[in-house]
Amino acid sequence: MRPQLTPAQAAGYTRSQVLRYVGSAGAERDDPWTPEPLDPARLVPDYVVGSGCDADGVQTAVNLAIAEGRTGRVVIGIAAGTHAGLVYLPRGAARFTLVGLGDHPADVVLSENIDAEMSGTEYSAKFGQSFAQAHASVRSIHDRIAALDTITTANASVIRVEADGTQLVNLTVRNTYNCDRAQGGSDDRNAAGQFTTGQHQAVALLVAGADRVQVQNVALKSFQDTLYLQSPTRGETVRSCFTDCDIEGDVDFIFGQSTAWFARCTIRTLTSRAAKSWATAPSTDIRTRFGFVFHDCHFTHDGHARPGQFHLGRQWFEGVRATPFGLPDISGYRVTIGPTSAYHAPVGTISLATLNAVGKCVILHSRIAGHIDAASPWDAWSGNTWNPRHRPVLYRAADMLSPLADWLRQQGQSYDDICPDTIFLGEYGNSTA
Repeated sequence: MRPQLTPAQAAGYTRSQVLRYVGSAGAERDDPWTPEPLDPARLVPDYVVGSGCDADGVQTAVNLAIAEGRTGRVVIGIAAGTHAGLVYLPRGAARFTLVGLGDHPADVVLSENIDAEMSGTEYSAKFGQSFAQAHASVRSIHDRIAALDTITTANASVIRVEADGTQLVNLTVRNTYNCDRAQGGSDDRNAAGQFTTGQHQAVALLVAGADRVQVQNVALKSFQDTLYLQSPTRGETVRSCFTDCDIEGDVDFIFGQSTAWFARCTIRTLTSRAAKSWATAPSTDIRTRFGFVFHDCHFTHDGHARPGQFHLGRQWFEGVRATPFGLPDISGYRVTIGPTSAYHAPVGTISLATLNAVGKCVILHSRIAGHIDAASPWDAWSGNTWNPRHRPVLYRAADMLSPLADWLRQQGQSYDDICPDTIFLGEYGNSTA
């Protein structure tokens, strides 16, 4: 099914509308944001990163700015070359602009190897020294991650943006992790040495609850979970704007809870590893106005796609352990709303935050290549066959509220404020490419 918007519906998905609201789902503030195009030639660096410059690493320049008490906009120019190391931009008085000083994004590469299955001990051994002399606001991020048994997806990024108003311009962010960490005893690898199954999240850019993040002419490269757009807390949204960017990966490689506008971006599916791929995995709250909106973008692949195995996206049923959807095939299966999502067969609970993580994505005036399954561009969560974590594709609110009506009444939940025709997934004016 390819849900098409009407012209009137599509008219509501302009950049100014999508980026206008911020805050708690259902009670968002009207806070217009219209980011202006950035001209790298007019961005005068406060610090320059590179051999013989102000700092020998991007994080060193960030640390200098914080230590010197910089406030307002701080521009960090990055010389051509490959720059290793993690970059953490903490919330504080400074708003950071990272600008590549090369002619093209490929000239300036921020690169590191980090993945979600890394232990806290391994993380600290590998990166601890680079944060040892950092300001407390940065060092505390490292220390918190290092204390974890496994660092998880939310801490496995090359760049971590917590500072509101961050700008990234004219550079490449690459997570070099190659899906080569053994998991679960399986040794099923492809010719590139990549495991074809398992959890191999490795984030290039994590927007960790920051608002008004502007990313322009930037390449983001990884495999699974390349770009993570994280809300400050579940049910609260912030905004990011991506223009003229190149984003690639194979599994759920643009995902998260917050609102984001993508214009003139190339969304490239890599086909070397995953038997099935989803470009997006939004987890937008049901009462948040907008999730991911793509305008004049190009959904393409690396030239080796297998038709029918790739999708525009699936709605991330975030944290689900037991589902109220579908017809269970487990004797005595039952699920109720609880404080957390859990499952101890045959009884489970689902939190309201998980239930409300419906995922919203609209694609407008874009070119969609033939690798995307034309008949089913949107996929179910956790497969089309029922299992305890299953959820079907939800194109609009009625697809959730109608089948769950009796169950929701039994749980004492009302969604009378939600119009059944509220759009979750939609397309308008797209063409094949």
